[in-house]
Amino acid sequence: MRPKFGLITVILATIAFFWIVDIFLARVERREMQSEARHDAAQGEALLAAGHADGAVDQLRKAQAIDRDNSNYALEMAQALIADGKLDEAGSMLGDTLEQMPNNGEANLLEARLMVHRGNLQQAESYYHRAIYGIWGQNPELQRIRVRLELAELLASLHSNQELLAELIPLEAEAEHDLAVRQQVAGLYIEAGAANRAVTAYRALIRDDPEDGRNYAGLGEAQLALGNYRDAQTAFQNAIRHRDDVRPRLDLATRLAELDPTPRYLSAATKFARSNAILELARDTLARCATSDQAQKLIDSADQLLSPKVKGPITNEMAEDRLAMAQTIWEFRSDSCGKSPDETLSLLMNKLSQ
Repeated sequence: MRPKFGLITVILATIAFFWIVDIFLARVERREMQSEARHDAAQGEALLAAGHADGAVDQLRKAQAIDRDNSNYALEMAQALIADGKLDEAGSMLGDTLEQMPNNGEANLLEARLMVHRGNLQQAESYYHRAIYGIWGQNPELQRIRVRLELAELLASLHSNQELLAELIPLEAEAEHDLAVRQQVAGLYIEAGAANRAVTAYRALIRDDPEDGRNYAGLGEAQLALGNYRDAQTAFQNAIRHRDDVRPRLDLATRLAELDPTPRYLSAATKFARSNAILELARDTLARCATSDQAQKLIDSADQLLSPKVKGPITNEMAEDRLAMAQTIWEFRSDSCGKSPDETLSLLMNKLSQ
């Protein structure tokens, strides 16, 4: 019995030894394959960052083929496929990933970008929100801010002001400690037509970082949008103490302040003179772009108001007649010629129409 028992022990020990060796070799092979996959993925990421999406797809495809258990490779490859214009393959890959992980933040973000490329903007917005409230492996708060900011910039490009404002309000609160994001939010408030919110946001930025000239310049732009030209002058003057490139904006604010016919403290003569100047600008900008009979009739009507010398006292009604004619010309010019390159007149007309 003893020899049999010893033989069995040797056999079992041998089996255990080879089993352990087999596991060890498998783990070594697995580590080598994972290392190779990481190398291929790193090359793919570098190629994608350099703008070589086709090469990135090839490298990431290798990484995914070697290590199919790593979901990050699938997401990186989907990103490269989108950049390479291979939208159907990217959609198929993302569909599989979202079926397994429907709350994955990165997958939903890539699906949103895919929808943007396909022109499905309503679906894109939905996936952006899923990404915002999805699961992120690292820095979830930072990732949600990044995604909401990307959505906000998309909405700004589409001039979807109401939807944009709905994203900016929570984004401003989420990015309370991120000055760079807060600057972007403040600028986007202006694009959303919420210049009052932009003024508040820029003033808070100036309080927290008084040495950054961009905050004063942004405040100046917000005040311009509101028609507060003297306040805009002050803001741009403060900005110039930190950066000189805003001097043209200061000149614009100064010109607007000199032409603005709306302050209540103006005398009738001053308002009349400013209204004449505005009417001349409107007439000239129409004459430069329109040649129709109707355009000529409007130009002739403006000339009739501008040419005669005023007899008797100057009244407020005279100024209002000229401003009304300027607005009529401006509206006709906008319909006939499109957006005017004259920012001075554009801002004045915008204020007068409010």
